[in-house]
Amino acid sequence: MGGIGRLGKKVFVVLSILSIVCLSTAMVCFADEADTIEDAFKGGKVSGTIGSYIEHRIAEASDSDFGWSTAYLTLKYETLSWNRLKFGARFFAHGELHSDHDNETTDPYNVDIEKKFTLPEMYLTYGFLDDSSATVGRWKNVGHIDDAQSEGGYVKIKEIENLEILVGVMTRFAEADYDDNEDFGRSNDAQDLDADSTYGENSSSYLIFLEATYKPMDFLKLNPFYMHHDDYANVTGIETHVKGEWEEHEIKYGGKIIYEHVNADIAGSSDADIFVVMPYIKKGPVALDFSYQKYDDGDSLNHPAWAKDSFNLVDQDAAKNNAGAEVFETRIKLTIDKVWTSFAFATADFDTSATEGDGYQDYELQVGYQITDNLDINVRYFMVSFDNIDDKDYDKVESRVRFKF
Repeated sequence: MGGIGRLGKKVFVVLSILSIVCLSTAMVCFADEADTIEDAFKGGKVSGTIGSYIEHRIAEASDSDFGWSTAYLTLKYETLSWNRLKFGARFFAHGELHSDHDNETTDPYNVDIEKKFTLPEMYLTYGFLDDSSATVGRWKNVGHIDDAQSEGGYVKIKEIENLEILVGVMTRFAEADYDDNEDFGRSNDAQDLDADSTYGENSSSYLIFLEATYKPMDFLKLNPFYMHHDDYANVTGIETHVKGEWEEHEIKYGGKIIYEHVNADIAGSSDADIFVVMPYIKKGPVALDFSYQKYDDGDSLNHPAWAKDSFNLVDQDAAKNNAGAEVFETRIKLTIDKVWTSFAFATADFDTSATEGDGYQDYELQVGYQITDNLDINVRYFMVSFDNIDDKDYDKVESRVRFKF
């Protein structure tokens, strides 16, 4: 590795030493919840979800419609604290993947590459000082890492008022959200950080991340961050959050401004600058959001694979990896008691691509119903059309039912 690679190793060593020091010098002020380790395990909390998911895509191209469905079970267990230590684990399993397709050659779900049983979370957390902690293992994501789960370790320090510092190392990440379970049980290892297919040859097997969240005033929050993956990419950025309230009319408003600079190390890609503005306004049961995104031209690495996908108001994003993309999105959401519905629209222009044309429009409608405290249902419908390219437009419907316990 070059100089940055050596720096990465030094940061990794510093993080390890910091964690050890924190573990060995923790103050007594962290309140224990169990007198013995046996009590901690006996008093632990079990929670879980049973759910089902159905998706069907209607494509403009003839003989190419497809869909799939499955059911899943997830169980999580977390102990009480004992000597400032807490252990947690989550089990995930999904059933057979049922595929419905017009044409086997165009069916993306004819092979299930996800293992049916896996542990997306298994972590040990140690609380030290007053409000700080160190976590190792597999954990729910923090900071600007993409997708839902990560493997590695991090330290979160919250000892100074209005300031939080996060530093950590990640070796791979995984997704487990509304319609995906690209989990640690994935059979092709595509989400390991040294996977040649995603990150190129000789990429480092770990990502270092560092960020701070500072709130100098009630209406303002600053969130600078840095992410380093040797021989793939580095990202330096800052999010600025503002919020306010027009009390006379009971209107809340605010938004965030995001700037990122991507320093690309992967062959064939150049650096990128990304600019995003996301204002919002809310009154009573109605919320209105906007998003404007601008990405660089040419062969720029606009979206590293592990960078958090936090800019989108729509689900069917198709522009982020295209050169010169300029995206506008808006969403209105109405919530009445246990029912909510939202409508979102996105339009984008980008440099002509052989696979995606030079623009698209996306309309998305969602309806959700919290039937009981434990049971909910959600339906999403999408209409996506592309400019200057044939047979790529599609409609899609998705439905999810969950029971939480």
